Amino acid sequence: MVDNVLAILRMGDELADLAVDLFDGVTDPTGIAPATTRIVARAEELLSARGNGRDDIRIACGPGCMTCCTVNVSVLVPEAWTIAVWLRQHHDAGEVDRLAVRLTAAARAIRWLDDADRIRSGVTCPFLDERGWCSIHPVRPLMCRALTSTDPAQCRRALESRTSDEEVPLECNLLQKYLMEQAYRSLAAALERRGIDSAGRELVGTVARFLNEPWLADKFLVGRLITLPES
Repeated sequence: MVDNVLAILRMGDELADLAVDLFDGVTDPTGIAPATTRIVARAEELLSARGNGRDDIRIACGPGCMTCCTVNVSVLVPEAWTIAVWLRQHHDAGEVDRLAVRLTAAARAIRWLDDADRIRSGVTCPFLDERGWCSIHPVRPLMCRALTSTDPAQCRRALESRTSDEEVPLECNLLQKYLMEQAYRSLAAALERRGIDSAGRELVGTVARFLNEPWLADKFLVGRLITLPES
């Protein structure tokens, strides 16, 4: 048991060291997405190598299951930039412009909603496509990767309980939760070490901001805070 815990903690240390090494070498915006992608990929590799098959089978999440896509998601600036870069690579300029308008409107709609209010309102993630599938799945945020469920019905009850005084625990893959949250913490620590913006931001509004104002990536790397419009 102790050896198992120590092994998992060493994974966390590896992610922390990797984040520092990668972001110490980022000197311009073109390096942000590759560095972020490598950190996420390593967390996924560690999870895959550690899994014994049983936890993978028990995870009930899959395409079209959007139960958890009604909660607010925190991202770090490099994650939002990486998503914006990916969208520009996979859509033409007109599609990107229309998407930026839609995301900006969605960000305004959810800006002052906490998780309970958003769940009650049923406002889903604007990155879901017409099938209810995640359209940015390859570059989805670490906090999305951290959230899993072993039982769809229990997952729905757990999220619904956030709108009431009843508290229903969410049964999830704890190793996946730890590794993805640790990758998030490691990235934040690496940014703080560089003296650049390490705060979490709301997903939709931050991606919209980078689609509308891609030059902000240069400002980010020299220490400017990336804020969201007030309305």
